[in-house]
Amino acid sequence: MITVVGVFKATLPMHSTFHPYTAGHLTPSSGFVFISRGNGSFICNGTTYDLHPGRVMHGGKHMTISMSTQDSELEYILVRYRLDEVETSSDSSNTFVTDEHFTLEPGVNPKIAELLNQLYDSFYTPGNMAMIRTGFLFQMTIHELFATCLNRLNSNSKEMIEEAKAFIHHHYMESLSLQKLAERHGTSAKSFSYYFKKYTGVFPIDYVIQHRMKRAQEQLSIGSCTIKQVAESVGYEDPLYFSRLYKKHYGYAPSQSQRSDFS
Repeated sequence: MITVVGVFKATLPMHSTFHPYTAGHLTPSSGFVFISRGNGSFICNGTTYDLHPGRVMHGGKHMTISMSTQDSELEYILVRYRLDEVETSSDSSNTFVTDEHFTLEPGVNPKIAELLNQLYDSFYTPGNMAMIRTGFLFQMTIHELFATCLNRLNSNSKEMIEEAKAFIHHHYMESLSLQKLAERHGTSAKSFSYYFKKYTGVFPIDYVIQHRMKRAQEQLSIGSCTIKQVAESVGYEDPLYFSRLYKKHYGYAPSQSQRSDFS
């Protein structure tokens, strides 16, 4: 069960530094910081996060935090919460995401802003119904936050894969590996492979092979090149290896695709 223990609106002036939580006075609970206006930096347990509208920071319980601004004010909303009835373990290495500090990138979202305003008003309204509504609004805010982040991630990932496909179409004749493709698009091989399969239905290297075989078939049907020449033109130095791949892909040898056999 999640309990909202504080909702605060604050503004940090320009060119200022604030140390609300130090080694002798650590954060009493976990919380989210939503930036409404301006720019600034939060240092959480020694890690610096540059914050601006559209970026959300989460901090865990028992952490140090300092804040600073440069040439603009920083207006933000802090929502502190407590996670109740969590089974604890004697193993101190077990941690929850609520104990971590990190940032999320939902972008500027008017729906989140409106939910935060409603949450702020509800938190300071007396009565049990207001308390229940506060919990409900907090859950709606967090759901919208993570849903928006996931949508942005999927959108960015889809764009990345479209760019990767275009790159393969123009460079299929070169030496292409999963690692090379992933590095070119600034991600890990595992992540790149996952999203490529998600949006194309095949893994990256299988896609490369399919495109090479398609181009090879087109050239062979013209009949003006040898199998060795075609193999080299689509990225294979060994014509025998190329022939095996071609037969595996189409079910027949490349010579059967030629108008006349120049091999």
